[in-house]
Amino acid sequence: MPLKPNLFFLLFSFFLSCAPEEAAREGEESLSLNQALAQKILEKTNDLRAQKGLEALVQDDEMDLLATFHSDNMVKHDFFDHIDHQGKSPSERADDMEYGWSRISENIAYVPWFENVSGCGDTRNAEALASCVVKGWENSPGHYANIIGDYEELGVGIAFTSDSIAYFTQVFRVR
Repeated sequence: MPLKPNLFFLLFSFFLSCAPEEAAREGEESLSLNQALAQKILEKTNDLRAQKGLEALVQDDEMDLLATFHSDNMVKHDFFDHIDHQGKSPSERADDMEYGWSRISENIAYVPWFENVSGCGDTRNAEALASCVVKGWENSPGHYANIIGDYEELGVGIAFTSDSIAYFTQVFRVR
């Protein structure tokens, strides 16, 4: 049975109203969704560090750019790996951008912007999506080792696919 035009418009309007590009956390309307996500991920990462008595990581603009570059590339070139589409590692990408470092590591993840994500539930807001991705990293020994590792700075980058899959990159650094 074909959809009646009014029902189609209603469903289409609902889909658009739930698109990640238009979502903002209550009280933080001035922040874009990606900025709100990055801020929440930094906070949740530092909460995990605090539980271990570790110093908080400091948000770093260079590492944000490096992380965003990698998330954007994963979406644009359709891959999911620490080694990018040009065969470069996180440290090589940092070197290419002339960002100094003595120690650097990276966490990556992807999570759909969806109403029923396994293990996370509804991820269609910044709080829930950030909680889901950080919980995933916490439950992964290698990713968690980076979170509680001997680092000083953190950059976070997020990119969305056209079908609302969020790709996340965290870059940890000591200069």
